Amino acid sequence: MSDYTHDFAIVSEGVTDHAVLKNILIGYFKEKGHSPRITPIQPLTDATIEGNPEWTRFGTWENVFRFLREGRHRAALAYSEYIIVQIDTDRSEHTNFGVPHTEFGQRISPEELVVRVRDRLKREIGTDDFEKYVKRFVFAICVHELECWLLPLWTSESKKAAKTKGCLTTVNKALKRNNKTPIREERKKFECYNNVSLPFRQKGKLREVAPLNPSLKLFFDELESRRIEFLEDSD
Repeated sequence: MSDYTHDFAIVSEGVTDHAVLKNILIGYFKEKGHSPRITPIQPLTDATIEGNPEWTRFGTWENVFRFLREGRHRAALAYSEYIIVQIDTDRSEHTNFGVPHTEFGQRISPEELVVRVRDRLKREIGTDDFEKYVKRFVFAICVHELECWLLPLWTSESKKAAKTKGCLTTVNKALKRNNKTPIREERKKFECYNNVSLPFRQKGKLREVAPLNPSLKLFFDELESRRIEFLEDSD
């Protein structure tokens, strides 16, 4: 058993992102016979906000940057073997983010955009820290929003599953066709995203659907390339 109390700490834009990532990790490691120990550290849950700054209970890409910039990842890595950093690219053209969607009049591919956002996050982490912990950071960069990762679960149309824009609307249409409760944009809740992403927990599901969406595939490929193994199940 690892000396760490958690396998993964998650830094994300919001609690809904944490819900989806948790289901992805559970399903991915089910193939390996392991139940990963996962904890959210940004934003914090109601049970863990005591003694922490007020901003840590809120999401947004700005607070992901702030978390890394202030070096709060160091405390997380003291008890978690890996830290997953999730961020959407929908706001990456903001001045303080600084990663454009186009270059020389051409749209940047999802693959290249992920590389550039990853490099931007490394800047917030800092060169010394990144070099020290490089093997323990896993990046979950959603082009352009996490809802795009839900599409392959609910539509068999390859063109729709590969979308990077307008994904929430497309997901909701697919959910309605499947007699499922759609996501209410004005009330995005953990329970809702947990329910919509539950199919990720099925053994082999992520491997099946990840190739259908470009940035989801990149996250799956990163998990595969790490060859993460745990010596003993946490149960």
